[in-house]
Amino acid sequence: MEKKYYYNKRRYAVRVLGIGYFAIFLMLYGLYQMFTSGLAITNAALVLIDLYIIYETFITCANPNEVIISDKKIIFKDPRHTDEYYWSNIKDFRVKELPDRKQVYIRINKDKFDFFKGRYWVYCLYFNDCDELYKFICAKESEIHPDTIKAYARRGSKPAKKEENKSKEDNK
Repeated sequence: MEKKYYYNKRRYAVRVLGIGYFAIFLMLYGLYQMFTSGLAITNAALVLIDLYIIYETFITCANPNEVIISDKKIIFKDPRHTDEYYWSNIKDFRVKELPDRKQVYIRINKDKFDFFKGRYWVYCLYFNDCDELYKFICAKESEIHPDTIKAYARRGSKPAKKEENKSKEDNK
C-alpha cells in the first residue's frame, strides 16, 4: 500500500518558494549594502540568515511538497530533490510536533549526519488528508521508539497496566 500526500500548490509557492526568492533578494540587498557602505553587523547577519533560508529552500529537501508513505519506505520530495528512507534502515525517527498548526519537524537517523538530508518540516495542514498524515507521523515515532516518555503518553500510560498484569499472573 502506498499513500501520497501533496502540499497545496499555491500555498507551497507562497510559503516556501516565495520566501526563498525573497531571501535571495534580501541577501543581494545585504551584500550591496555591505560593499557600498562598509561592513555592518546587521547586514552580515541579514546575509547569514538569508543563506540559511536559501539552503533550506533550494539546496536541501527540508520543506517537501510531497510525502509518499508505503509499508517499506517513506519518501520526501520537493521540485529539485527526492529523499528516500526504508523503514528497516531508520534507527532514529524523532518528531517535534506543533499540534495547533498541524506541523511537524522530523529528524531521521540523526547519528548518521548528512548535510543535505535527514531534517524535514512537514506542514501537514496544507497537505491533502492532513489529519491522516499528522497522526501517521506521530504514531510512527511511537512505533520506532516505544520506550520514550512521549510514546507512553500517547498510549495513555500503559507501562503501569503492564505491571498490574504481571502481578495478576504472579498471583495465579
